[in-house]
Amino acid sequence: MKKLVYLRSYHGKRLDALAEEVRRTYSRFPRITRIVFDHRGLGDAFPQFLAQPWTDEKGKEYPPWTLDDERTTIHNAVPLLRSVKANPQVNQQLVSSLRVALEQRSLELPVNSRNAEATGDEDEGEDGSRKRKLTMQEKAIFLEGDALQIEMGNIVMKASASGTVIYDTARTNQHKDRYSALAMAVRYIAELENERKRKMMFPKDACIGVVSKLT
Repeated sequence: MKKLVYLRSYHGKRLDALAEEVRRTYSRFPRITRIVFDHRGLGDAFPQFLAQPWTDEKGKEYPPWTLDDERTTIHNAVPLLRSVKANPQVNQQLVSSLRVALEQRSLELPVNSRNAEATGDEDEGEDGSRKRKLTMQEKAIFLEGDALQIEMGNIVMKASASGTVIYDTARTNQHKDRYSALAMAVRYIAELENERKRKMMFPKDACIGVVSKLT
């Protein structure tokens, strides 16, 4: 099972500000194993902003981060960054991985913001128990979830002039940033799942037995 537990969008921020937001998010979720990002366009310079040691708001020190598919000379660097360089094959993998997760119901998304507010703003439940009100930051996650589902509904399949199949928004004034971020994360998780399946099917330590019929 995969669960989308946090979602936030940033508009108009430069790469240095985005790098700080990524670090802040990492300090909140310290069990993060990969930071998946779009390496095309502006993302080409993104790893440079994470290649220095840093300290969080509580004073805890962290080593620099580097890409997980290249050698680095940076001392004590952690290969935490997963680069996604989109091409027709990768785009197809993004769409397929997310579609499979949705069809198999192995991906849980935040509930509709109206349902979240209905359950979170109540001071007293039907059974008499007290319920904590949602903070504005918590409500924002469900609102972002609403926007994500709208973006997912705007994705259509198109054929380019060269005959390549692409997946994009139906209109130019629509966005798909949340959809793309989720698809990249699900694709990475699918790689982990496939690797685990291969290890289970072909274990390194083989056990060979001989069965004979006694007469």
